[in-house]
Amino acid sequence: MVDFASLPIPVVPYRPVCRPGLGVAALSLREVLTFASRRFLATPHRLAFHQIMLVKEGTATYSADSTHFECAPGTLVWTRPNQVIQFYPSDGMDAEILMFTEAFPLQMGAHMGMLDDVLRPTHWQLRDGELTAFQRVLSLLQEEFLRPDQGLGEELLKHLLAVVLLHVDQMCRRRHADSAALTGDNGDLFLRFRRELDQSYHSTRLVEDYASALNCSTRALARACREVAGTSTKDLIDARVALEARRLLVHTDLPISAIARQLGFSEVTNFGKFFIRRVNMTPGAFRRDSKVGNKQ
Repeated sequence: MVDFASLPIPVVPYRPVCRPGLGVAALSLREVLTFASRRFLATPHRLAFHQIMLVKEGTATYSADSTHFECAPGTLVWTRPNQVIQFYPSDGMDAEILMFTEAFPLQMGAHMGMLDDVLRPTHWQLRDGELTAFQRVLSLLQEEFLRPDQGLGEELLKHLLAVVLLHVDQMCRRRHADSAALTGDNGDLFLRFRRELDQSYHSTRLVEDYASALNCSTRALARACREVAGTSTKDLIDARVALEARRLLVHTDLPISAIARQLGFSEVTNFGKFFIRRVNMTPGAFRRDSKVGNKQ
């Protein structure tokens, strides 16, 4: 079993250049570029913290766990801890960047549990109303971050960060109107399922095994996944396996047969069929394309 923490991919620790000891920092991309070179940003690396970036001007290409996308003014990007990322900002690009540790946000129960999920979207192009509202709450946090602390600064920042995160949650639910808020029994069951999935995806892809581990029926689990994530239990299981397959193909030199065994496939041909179904190309082609892209 490959531990991604052991891979030779640089990990950027959380070390704020101002207000040391505080678990949140607000700064601009131009400030980031004073201590992180464009060359470093373009190489595969991981963050030991959350990073939310709102593009103000210019463009960029971004890659998170080998999924590439373009950024433009109004693009919101959320990078979760330990996602393997690459970032190619244009010369004229600037963005507002919010960094925070996993321990800093207020305990928001199921809300934060979903926002922290690596299977959730990584980026969104904000619409006019969304952009205006998000800029407003982000500005409040930035102002408080720059204000001298008079004793309640950390608590104020925790609450303002909660507002920022809940705005992202609200935006996601508006865009997926069929998804209910992550509350009640279904929300709790879904979060327990996601924790179990991160522990067991390499050993089983059977819905029945997860239902058994969670002491619930497959119907109850299906209802929770459909209500919270808008898709089936099986689709979420396969998405997690495919994510790990992409990571292993790009960031290790393991033979494809070894990757297949590590992810629980008894035959490499079955892994190949699974990967084609999820990613629309063979594992070998995906590895070759990714290595070419990393050299550009």
